[in-house]
Order: sequence, then C-alpha cells, then structure tokens
Amino acid sequence: MENYRAWDGDLQRGVAMKVLKEDRNIHLKEQMLFSEILEGLKEIEKIEQGDKKEGAAERFCSLFSALEEELHFAEEEVLEERNPPFDESILPKEGELLAEGESLCLLGIAEEDREGYMEVEYDASFFKAAFSDQRFLKNLWNSFHYRNRAYYSIFSFNGLFLGYCGIRNLQSSPWELCISLKKQYQGRGIGTESLRLLMKALKRRTGESVYRGRVDADNEASIGMMRKLGAKPNGISESFLHGERLMRYQRQSKYLIDERLKELAEEFAVPAEELLGHLLEFRIEA
Repeated sequence: MENYRAWDGDLQRGVAMKVLKEDRNIHLKEQMLFSEILEGLKEIEKIEQGDKKEGAAERFCSLFSALEEELHFAEEEVLEERNPPFDESILPKEGELLAEGESLCLLGIAEEDREGYMEVEYDASFFKAAFSDQRFLKNLWNSFHYRNRAYYSIFSFNGLFLGYCGIRNLQSSPWELCISLKKQYQGRGIGTESLRLLMKALKRRTGESVYRGRVDADNEASIGMMRKLGAKPNGISESFLHGERLMRYQRQSKYLIDERLKELAEEFAVPAEELLGHLLEFRIEA
C-alpha cells in the first residue's frame, strides 16, 4: 500500500505540473510523459471496471517503471551502423583514466560508482517512485554496461563524483554524446569542460572528430552548453513518441508553442509544431 501511495504521489505531482505548463512553465518531455500516463490510466480504469482490483494495482505500479525505462532507452536512435565495426577494446577499462582537465578527470565506469549514477538518474527522473522498484534499478545499472556503450565517471581532483558522460552507441555514426550531472554541480561549466575533455581524448585515441548532440527543445541549459561547444543546428529527430502517438501529442499540445519555441524552429528550419515531441539535433566538431 505504501508503494501505491508513492506512485499516486508522483501522479498528483504530474497533474500539478500540467497546471504549471498552462502558465507557460514549459517542460516538453514531462508533457509527453503526462500524455502517456493518461493513456495508461485509461487501461487501468478498464481493469477496475472489470472488478480486478489486484490487476489494476499491479498495472498502476508497473506503468511508471515501464515509462521510465522506455524514456531511458528512447534517445538511443542509431543513424548509421559502422562498417567495419568499431573496436571498443582500445578504450579505457573499468576505473581507468581517459582524460584529465584543469579541475576534473574522466574514468571508466566502475562498480563503486553505482550509487553516484543512481543519484544522478534519480535527480533527472520524472517518476521518482520507479526507484523503489529493485528490478528497475538493476536494469538501469546494467544498461550502462551494455556492449557498444562507453560511459565515463566525472570526478573532481579531490575525489568527488560529479556525474557521467559518454557515447551512447559506439557502432553508430556519428557518435552521440551524453552527459548527466548531480544536481548540485549543474550550472558551473562542468558539463562543457567534461564534453570537451571527452571529445579531445576520443579524437586522440580513435581519430573521431565529428559528434552528435541531441537536446530537448525546452532545455535551455543544454542548448547553451551545445553553443559553448561550437555545435551547429542539424535538424530534429524523434525520441519518446513515434507515429500516431507523436501526431496525437502534437495536435493536443499546440498551446505549448511560444515565441522562444518559434525562434528555435526558425533556427532549425522546421515548423514550430515539429519541435513538439522531437529533439534538437546538433553537429559538433572536436
């Protein structure tokens, strides 16, 4: 029952968030997720009407974990497979140094970093209650170790875990950058320095000089970081929603389009409606 209340608390916060969006405090990813929650709740209501309360409660709890996992994997689109395949054995192993900067270093992801990674993911998550699900936590941690992924822990020189960065898929072309920091270390330039270090080190080891960045259209901090890295607009791409789900979301969410979104759409040469449910694409040269 306690878990059920926790899930319900997340839902109530989601409802409150929708009200805030009406006041133009826009977070497009959360709006997409809220739309999917409502669809899931319709299914649960049907189960309850069939007098299957236990099935409804189980479906309610699994809904949030499933959406969190789907969101985690949604941004791993592959543009083009490498031929011949990239040999990942040339990259640093667990705990080995990749690069050192003026104030931080990048080390291969290691088991002792698990707590830090989970804290970063929890901070960024819309569904906090999913982190009470041990199956979800296990799958989430394992996902950082899948083949063809390269994640590096970001540490300060006094040993503080700051977050992580890396490449989502070593067999895609171009390589897509990713980064996530602990909440208390955001807004300090750590993300920009970390990605610069990452690209410089990988270029030295592999010769790779062109990278891909994908950012939510409402994430002004990440858009600013892309600009500091010298990234250039390179279109948009789908993420969490596809096909009819995406078109339905766009039809229902036109009220989210404001002047800032229109300016972004002009910069990326797409209609403003297309930014709803899509990610901004950036091309970065190391």
